[in-house]
Amino acid sequence: MDLLSMNRLLRGLAALLPCLLAAPAWAQTGLAPQAAPALGQPQQDRWRVGIAIGALLSPDYLGSNDFIVRPLASPDIRSPNDTFFLSFRDGLGTTLLRDGGLSAGLVLKPRFGRDQDDNAALAGMGDIRISGEGGAFLSYGTREWLARGEVRQAFGGYSGVVAEARLDRIFRPRQDLILSTGPRLSWGNSGFAETWFGVDPSQSQRSGYAVFTPNDYWFAAVAGGATWVINDRWALIAFGEVGQIFGDSADSPLVQRGSATQGVVGLTLAYRFWP
Repeated sequence: MDLLSMNRLLRGLAALLPCLLAAPAWAQTGLAPQAAPALGQPQQDRWRVGIAIGALLSPDYLGSNDFIVRPLASPDIRSPNDTFFLSFRDGLGTTLLRDGGLSAGLVLKPRFGRDQDDNAALAGMGDIRISGEGGAFLSYGTREWLARGEVRQAFGGYSGVVAEARLDRIFRPRQDLILSTGPRLSWGNSGFAETWFGVDPSQSQRSGYAVFTPNDYWFAAVAGGATWVINDRWALIAFGEVGQIFGDSADSPLVQRGSATQGVVGLTLAYRFWP
């Protein structure tokens, strides 16, 4: 990498910092990263730095039927062979094993908290602090397909285990148009379900909801995305997801007052700093 290239890379990284600091504006439901489009196997032998800025329409909280428009800052920084990566879709992580399209490694993602003042349905439920979720991923990608699974342990605002799986079929009907679509499946254990959907005795007294202790959380959805490549630096990306909460968590008073059907829609303008 020559000096000019290094300067461009450093400028790109610096430009991303304000967006990273504004990261809590991401969807608090956690649905949006799963919905973001897959572009298949990218170039693996060089640094890749980009940013997408746009807006996201998402539920007020996981299980809500009220929607809010939030600003969206979506960075994408990847070292050669994804030894290090930071992205809205895949989180912060490192690839420890790579064999062709197969890769595996470690990942860390945030799960932003919930404020009881955000929605009338949450009154008396108390606040949930921001949490980290750390774990492992396994991914397989080709030009036409991308599959990824993750298992993560939470720490900080709550204690629980979550797992996610997604599969995307990628289409390129034109040189400047990339489409992707596929199923999503998420699971959370009792620790996750009780934090986000449960009602303990003190919450019941404050909120008026009946005591509720769910054992698990399941969410199944279909997502899709479209990327219009404007030129070698700019792209317009639209994505969305619609799915259903089921399992014990679907019977939560918060979901009954809101909706088990959840969805997100996003639109971003992406710029690639490097290469």
